[in-house]
Amino acid sequence: MDSGESPHDIECRAAAPSDLSPRRCAAHGCKNLTQRSARNGLSETLCKRHVEFRRRHGTHWRRSYTMAELRPFQMAARRWLRAHEGDHNVTQVVGALDALLAGSGTARTAQDARWAGTEEKARNALARLKEAGKSGEQLLLITLTVKAAQSALGPRANLEFQYVQIAKMAHRLASGTHVHSALYGTFSRYPRAEGAFMRLLGQTVEDIAGIVADSGAVSEVAETAGRLQR
Repeated sequence: MDSGESPHDIECRAAAPSDLSPRRCAAHGCKNLTQRSARNGLSETLCKRHVEFRRRHGTHWRRSYTMAELRPFQMAARRWLRAHEGDHNVTQVVGALDALLAGSGTARTAQDARWAGTEEKARNALARLKEAGKSGEQLLLITLTVKAAQSALGPRANLEFQYVQIAKMAHRLASGTHVHSALYGTFSRYPRAEGAFMRLLGQTVEDIAGIVADSGAVSEVAETAGRLQR
């Protein structure tokens, strides 16, 4: 485990009696006990259901964007990139994102990576993108799309949600491992797009792409998306 604790240690801590009086989940309208109060997890603010929801979406109350929600922002981001493709900063950032992909190493299968730590899972996701032929320009497009969507749709000022949404869009480009066998045919495995590695993956991409996908660029993309929706 990344914290240095074994799964057994964490289970023991979760099952131990809490020093706090029983508390309800902080999610609006939820009447469940927090994980700590119910002795089924470590969270002292959220119940098990909302902790899992946050693992998948990056916030305990807002679901991930659908492709229908993202589409106008993606179209607007493409227009922005075409208009700025010769800009020095854009060229530099795309090159840095290409280098990020190039330096990600060899991809492990989805089954092998299942038991890896957070950093290894994030690296492996980048390696799968590289092996699928994806580019730094695509990662910049994703970042512009998500940040513009967040500025228009919310939840605003929530970096965790932003990172997860960037990672989810990137993950969709090359999420699975496909094995071909003469005996069994083709079968696929898809790692779950949830957990700490998604936050790290999104943050790693945004740390570079955000140099160009700043507030000015995001505002331009969001305004263009708004016109496309009228």
